[in-house]
Amino acid sequence: MTLPARSFGTELRRRREEAGISLRQFAKRIHYSAGWISRVETGQGHAPDEFVRLCDDVLGAEGQLLALARADQPRAMFLTPAQLPPAPARFSGRSDAIEELARIQGAGPRDSALTITIDGPAGAGKTALALKYAHQIADQFPGGVLYTDLQGWGLHSTPLEPKAVLEHHLAAFGVPAESIPPSVAECAALLRTIVAERGVLVVLDNAHDAAQVRPLLPGSTGCASLITSRRRLTGLAVSAGAHRVELGPMPTTESVVLLRTVIGSDRCDAEPLAVAALADRCGHLPLALRIAAETLAARPHRTIATAVEELEGQGRLDALAADDDPSLAVRTVLACSYGALEPEEARALRYLGLYPGRRITAAVAAVHLDRELGQTRRLLDALAATHLLEETEADGYRLHDLVRDFAAERAADEESAGARAEIARRLASWVMYAVDAACYAIAPQRAIELLGEPPRAIPEFEGPDDARAWCDSVETLIVPLVRLASEFGLDAAWEIPARLWNWLLLRKPWSLWIDSHKAGLAAATKAGDIPGRAWLAMNLGEAYRQSGHFDLARRHLLESQTLRRELGDVHGQAWVEACLGFTAVDEAEHEYAVAHFSQALDLFERVGDKHGGYVVMASLAEALGHLGDAKAEAIFEDALELTHGDEYAAGVLWARRAGVHLSQGDPEGALAALDESITLRRAAGDEWGVADALDRRGQILQETGRLEEARAAWTAARASFEALGDPRAEQLTGRLSSL
Repeated sequence: MTLPARSFGTELRRRREEAGISLRQFAKRIHYSAGWISRVETGQGHAPDEFVRLCDDVLGAEGQLLALARADQPRAMFLTPAQLPPAPARFSGRSDAIEELARIQGAGPRDSALTITIDGPAGAGKTALALKYAHQIADQFPGGVLYTDLQGWGLHSTPLEPKAVLEHHLAAFGVPAESIPPSVAECAALLRTIVAERGVLVVLDNAHDAAQVRPLLPGSTGCASLITSRRRLTGLAVSAGAHRVELGPMPTTESVVLLRTVIGSDRCDAEPLAVAALADRCGHLPLALRIAAETLAARPHRTIATAVEELEGQGRLDALAADDDPSLAVRTVLACSYGALEPEEARALRYLGLYPGRRITAAVAAVHLDRELGQTRRLLDALAATHLLEETEADGYRLHDLVRDFAAERAADEESAGARAEIARRLASWVMYAVDAACYAIAPQRAIELLGEPPRAIPEFEGPDDARAWCDSVETLIVPLVRLASEFGLDAAWEIPARLWNWLLLRKPWSLWIDSHKAGLAAATKAGDIPGRAWLAMNLGEAYRQSGHFDLARRHLLESQTLRRELGDVHGQAWVEACLGFTAVDEAEHEYAVAHFSQALDLFERVGDKHGGYVVMASLAEALGHLGDAKAEAIFEDALELTHGDEYAAGVLWARRAGVHLSQGDPEGALAALDESITLRRAAGDEWGVADALDRRGQILQETGRLEEARAAWTAARASFEALGDPRAEQLTGRLSSL
């Protein structure tokens, strides 16, 4: 009988001889006759399990001899498993992920088995994608397909042990129970031997971690493993060269297609806006989309708009549940992920559910979680690794909307009212002090009484650019934090928007400016805080004035003026008079403007505010210039000299001067003044001011027939307004089209 090149018998003889053990010596050690051992080595005798185990132990083969003995059985004795569950019905979308899987599988020759992990948040459709792709490629694996749900994230179950999975896989090939080895290492070796050269696909669904998966992987090049998990299985990339495919929420177009596939095209065509809104309310998460769609499909007389309304507010997770299967609910799958967290990680998730912003940095999270920065980073990384938190950029994170809802529910159930109030107070206080310091760094020339020593460390700003960048980073936090502070009756509700003034002047984020001040003004009014009301009413009036809503501007400015007079606040009265003057200039009421500016200038001189003085001098010169008063030019020059070192104020001055030149029929003088303004405002970091000056420059150039120069100015202005999210970008698109 001719033995295969590497059978149990030949390998036994090789190892025995390499160990320098004669047949007689070996026979004494394992208590079998030398003749019997010789017949086994030459393929003339059958090796029982006990014999094989003794040989493996004595020669230190670590299960390899046992695996070869199993594999020496005729190939026909092994079954060809076909364990894949049915492919998901009405599968939709994920075309990019399927293309990526195909690209990975089709990439060049390999020196080991192919391993692919698919990870993503609960409800992202990882299992559906894996099954879809596995069915697509199953015929490429003649040795069969193994499938196991590893139960890594069950609410009422524990992850399967690797030994149990290996026994399941060996049984699928027809290995008798009595022939299955007792250890994980032996089972893994036997399985690798059986699948070698057979070409087997192994699908491991719902893995808990890399340690659970590692013993289950085949090793030969003709095999492949497809693994899904809510956790990033980084360890498999290191040990097995695994390729990673990450799933997140669906793109909007694929979300809509999924809804149309299930609900029906006719109903969706009748309510296209509601379909888009439904996709948004489901967070573009496939499980949520499928539940909402199937619910509508089962209720043909219910409108899609009604389903959207049901997903508004705090009842969204209640609505995203299948009527007849409690396991098919967004809350349930998130609870499985939550239940697997360590106590500190679970606390972090609950606290993040109370965070009012959409984006959070590690530094802000450290304050919110009341933990050191290093520990905070580790907690955030742990949550991101299980896809309960999304890392959007370097040091930037966000919660998916549905995860936020779930985390807020857990916080409401597990944190006391006092603890929740303290979380809000700590965050609002820290942001208030940080905003105060940042805006002082942006414009230290503007006189304002600082808050003093913060209760905990805040960022240290190296200069205006650094401070502006920090304010940009918390932009989306401001309005919801002001509302949260108002809910708990904190002074920060009006202090934060008031102290954000210097950044607001530069960035001009109209919605944030107006919404934060309206919320802060309501909070100050409710608390009976008259100074707070006075500051916010004036700042809100200025926001309305600069955005072109003059009636609203004047109403709030007059409210502030009344409050300032009640308080005897001379400095505040000066700024209100200045803002009323700005409004009068914008409405071409120049004589009223001169009166307001003259009053403001007198008040600024009384309180010794030089910055306020030269700002008003420049505005007074503008108003006088429009009236044709010869004193305007001298006042402009005096104001310009006083603005030395204040690029923002000087840039605004030159913009005002441009308006006077234009009113006097001097377009070239206006263009020169705008050029000066652009240079100074760039130096000040005033991107909105630069865009505004470029817009005005383009208008003058168009009116004077210099159309290509106008196009260049408007194109640059539009780019800046688009970057700032300012609606004037659309106006400029129309003007450019007209050229």
